[in-house]
Amino acid sequence: MFNLNLTDNETPLDLATAYHDEGLSVVPLYRNNKKPPAFLGGWHQYKTEKPKRELVESWFKDRDDLVVALICGEFLVVDADTPEAMTWVENNLPTTPFRVVTGKGMHFYYNNPQNFTTFATKRLNETPLERHIDIRGEGGLIIAPYNKHATGRIYKPNIIPEWDIHDYSDLPDFTEKEWIQITGNGKNNGHQVTAPISLDGVNEGSRNDQAARLAGYLISKNINLDFCKFFLQSWNTQNTPPLPNNEVLSVVDNVKRTHDRKNQRAPLFVNASEKIDPPKDLFNPPGILKEMYRFCEEMAKVSQPELSIIASLSLASVCCGRLYRTNMNNFSSLYFMGIAKSGQGKENIKSFVEAILNMSEHSELVVGDGYTSSGAVHSILRYRPTQITIMDEFGKRLENISAQQNTNREDGIQTLMEAWGRCHGTLRPDNYSLMNVPEQYKEQAMNRVTHKPAITLVGMSVPQNFYKALNSGRIADGFLNRFLIIESKEPRKIQRLKKYIRPPLTLVNWVNQIRKPSTEFGAVGENNAELDVEQKIISFTPEAETLLEIFAEEIVKRQNALEKDNLEPLLSRTREKAMRLSLSCALAENPKNTTISADVTKWCIDYVRYYDLLFIEACKDKVASSATESKIKNVLSFIRSRGEEGISKREVDRHELFRSMKSYEVKEIIDRLKNAGEIQEIDIRVGGKGRPTKRFVAVDPNYYED
Repeated sequence: MFNLNLTDNETPLDLATAYHDEGLSVVPLYRNNKKPPAFLGGWHQYKTEKPKRELVESWFKDRDDLVVALICGEFLVVDADTPEAMTWVENNLPTTPFRVVTGKGMHFYYNNPQNFTTFATKRLNETPLERHIDIRGEGGLIIAPYNKHATGRIYKPNIIPEWDIHDYSDLPDFTEKEWIQITGNGKNNGHQVTAPISLDGVNEGSRNDQAARLAGYLISKNINLDFCKFFLQSWNTQNTPPLPNNEVLSVVDNVKRTHDRKNQRAPLFVNASEKIDPPKDLFNPPGILKEMYRFCEEMAKVSQPELSIIASLSLASVCCGRLYRTNMNNFSSLYFMGIAKSGQGKENIKSFVEAILNMSEHSELVVGDGYTSSGAVHSILRYRPTQITIMDEFGKRLENISAQQNTNREDGIQTLMEAWGRCHGTLRPDNYSLMNVPEQYKEQAMNRVTHKPAITLVGMSVPQNFYKALNSGRIADGFLNRFLIIESKEPRKIQRLKKYIRPPLTLVNWVNQIRKPSTEFGAVGENNAELDVEQKIISFTPEAETLLEIFAEEIVKRQNALEKDNLEPLLSRTREKAMRLSLSCALAENPKNTTISADVTKWCIDYVRYYDLLFIEACKDKVASSATESKIKNVLSFIRSRGEEGISKREVDRHELFRSMKSYEVKEIIDRLKNAGEIQEIDIRVGGKGRPTKRFVAVDPNYYED
């Protein structure tokens, strides 16, 4: 209500749908007499059941004779019908920042934490004009702001701009004091309203009650217990006669115990995910990779530091392909996934790689965008056994494979998985019938193999497409753990105007030097898939090997902890990826290196660990085995993101995440999460002000573990 961009020219239909989408219950009234139309069939059911949007649209479509009425509840409206009554409200009630001009007077909006109902002043001849005041509380109707009065006047909001209003809790509370001032009695819907707390002394008969109410108020404000006792003892001296001192102290203790019992709950979720800090040298890769990174950032229309690191590492990966291996039989081929918002620099990876390779002697390393089948992978490897492919919209492609049950593309994925692990061996196509193949071609068909395939793959996607395509099957089959998945959290930026920048010769020369045949390699034949080439061996130093052994122990411990979530496969190739990365990083440090230092190994371990752990945390929230589980995870993730303040029922109704679901689905998901102990519904004072309201908060998942 408070943040809607409405104008004086809204139609009744526009107003009705806007308020409905904000989570309010709306009903139609005739503009001229403020009575509900006969077609409504009574409006009382909508006190507890918000009408569906389709029904609201049918009520107000092409109906200029209607106005939009709101059913009060969480908010309360004091309706002052005369100028005198307006003056009385302004002088006697708390100042509210949200007031609406009406045909006769003004509506004053308040928060309604105590669920006050309605009250109508009897308009008798002797009733003073200043007392022409009504209360529209729970279940009451009020004409919504921006409606047009029968006189032509607009119900125009009069807002105090300095007052930041997000929800009803930001409005002043309407309390017992205000209710009694207006109504002149202590009854609210037939129930007695407790008199306001008195700080003055009271007589015998009211002492214990007032002491308990005063103690309850102080304790609810988290006032120190010793101070509460001191304050109550001082207050007690004014009573006639004072209570015994031990009785005052007993009242405070009893109130505190009751308060603690009612507010006892599991620890709230603040951030149950492991805190994963980025390595301090994340953007300081070894050797010439730093220059690659700086050049990639310089040519980018949108700065994306994490993606620029991917571009640098992928270039080094393909340049070292087939020609080098570690003494542990690790090769440089790696699969990367770059995730970023649409139009935010993903395409710069391809521009960077092609710019440098095109100036070098090795532009042939770049192949087309993607593989359509298993056969396509084998075919292109026959001609380009060392290659880099940069695939845009990778997430959408994965989604389409699953949705359309595209067996050819799925087979292509399986072959890519196999190729990742065959860098040290031979990749053979699937067997097929040779019965109708001419004899002279049978031998050729049988020998269609690729020795030491070296594919560097860079996929790019927007977050929503990538995570939508994932499921538990992709985790179990080992496809995802072959990737280094890097999601940029950079905010959306304006694209810079960039002229062509010529790549530095140092980068081009490094590529040529790394790919240069030498006697150490023997006959390289880099474009000959049938040649089982010999690689130059780059050895890990003893210190580097120690780091890798320690890393392996860490991974096993993490896998054991992840078994309950079925996410342990995501770490199965983490060390292997770090070792592969170490190979190209060592050669980036110096093309003549024969060893991989501990410093280079540490940088690679830190890099791979950081992004693998980040991806695991993302999978906990986003990867599911079914559409229902996906919705449950999305809801839980959203509630967790709200931290200690959680989310109210009203916010649930109006947030776009929940509006995309059926109402019964939302209720079922909320109930399942509550029953599972994942969330709780508790009273929270948002921002430390106002009265507590019921809100859903996530619970620390470790609370229930021994």
